[in-house]
Amino acid sequence: MLDAASSVFSEVGFHAATMDAVARRARSTKPTLYAHFGSKEDLFARCTDLAAGTLAKSLFEAYAAAADFPLERQVRAGVASFFDYAAVHPARFRLLFGSHATGAAYVASQRLMSAAAREITGLIRNFTGRHGDGPWGTSAELCAACVVGLVVEGARYTLVTESLNPASAAEFATQFSVAALRNIDPRLADALDGRG
Repeated sequence: MLDAASSVFSEVGFHAATMDAVARRARSTKPTLYAHFGSKEDLFARCTDLAAGTLAKSLFEAYAAAADFPLERQVRAGVASFFDYAAVHPARFRLLFGSHATGAAYVASQRLMSAAAREITGLIRNFTGRHGDGPWGTSAELCAACVVGLVVEGARYTLVTESLNPASAAEFATQFSVAALRNIDPRLADALDGRG
């Protein structure tokens, strides 16, 4: 029922979705939906929690598994996890990041993106601390926000386009991110961090 509801909500948005449409998609009845979930709002919240929770679990497990690897493998693990989620769970991904993402779904997606950005900020600071004059400060936060935005938009574009291979698109996004991280002029980071 949650997958059916996620599909309906992601296709038409919370306000246009009806419990009748969800019941039809789930091959169930409205009374059954109300008995399980109470209200459309509660059903939407459950769908949102499921989508955000499963994506967060996948993403942070990938980060943890790659923590001791070189930069490129760390980036690849996170990017691939995100693109894989979008490919395997397109309705859940659209619920969080699609054009109809509002209310609880929008809040959950922003919370998830902020958590991913914090994790990536730590990875960038670790990398720059080992390969430069010291870990970046605010510049690492900006860089992480750029990487998260790139990955979200890249996965969204890949999902919408449907002609792109998700694994190839993920590798493209990985290479793009790694090239950017390796080629940023450190003087720009110093200026942002008040060191230049």
